[in-house]
Amino acid sequence: MQSFIVRCCTLFLVFFLSGTVVAQGVYVTRGANGPVFSDKPQSGAKEVMLKPLNVVPATPAAPARPDTLSSGKPSGSSSAPVMDVYRQFSIISPADNGTVLGDTSLLEVRLAVEPPLLIGEGHAFVVRINGRFVEQRFTSTEFVIPPAFWDDGYLPAGSRMQVDASIVDGAGQIVMRAAPVAFHTRQRVVYPHPYPVVPVYPLPPRPHRPVKPPHKPHAPDKVPDEAPVSSGRKMK
Repeated sequence: MQSFIVRCCTLFLVFFLSGTVVAQGVYVTRGANGPVFSDKPQSGAKEVMLKPLNVVPATPAAPARPDTLSSGKPSGSSSAPVMDVYRQFSIISPADNGTVLGDTSLLEVRLAVEPPLLIGEGHAFVVRINGRFVEQRFTSTEFVIPPAFWDDGYLPAGSRMQVDASIVDGAGQIVMRAAPVAFHTRQRVVYPHPYPVVPVYPLPPRPHRPVKPPHKPHAPDKVPDEAPVSSGRKMK
């Protein structure tokens, strides 16, 4: 009896997995341990019609969100924000279609967000330059791209760059994206002086002159006093 039940269940699963939705004949023959079911006619078999199976189509699974980040980097395949908590988010500097001085290790980026960034919720700014992620999360609206990001240690001149900025939450999921900004880097130009530069030489030291003592007025010579003249004769 148990073998009969197992065979019936096996046959039922075969027809269920095959996706047959119409009635199909099954042939039954008597065996040593009970009836034997088969889908092929045999000698002495009796055909039994089974009722059609009710097949329910599978519900398609929702595609995984591409915004989930694995290492703090937002995915670039979706443009819809996860949460509508910010009214405005844009890149102020570099200016779109502007120029930036190249051959320097400092590239300043300034962002504008309203309302202010929810740092307490774990929100931060992430930046991409020419599709390459800057390996750092920023919480200030003004920051400098670290020199280690550039291959040669400084921003190359004569190149076209594009900056993409996004706001991500603590799990690395994108909250909002800013419109990308493209700019050009220019070379540093040193213009010559319009007037010839005359070398300045130090003046020679002055010769040393002895200091004269202050002049004193000369006193007139003293005239000696004259002897008194006697008016009488000399007495004998």
